[in-house]
Amino acid sequence: MHDFVRPKLEPTVEKPSASEIERMVVSDDECTATDGCPVEPDGYCPHGYPSWLLHLGIM
Repeated sequence: MHDFVRPKLEPTVEKPSASEIERMVVSDDECTATDGCPVEPDGYCPHGYPSWLLHLGIM
């Protein structure tokens, strides 16, 4: 059995401000991926980009 390793994709949109990141942390369902897609706070978009919270190591 092989473990799936996601490739590290560089962000395609500007890093959110501190207040935007704080909003993502306190919201249970409102987060964006590093390409701008809406995602779950601990999720990935259909294109394979992680949420900003995952990318920044917050989750």
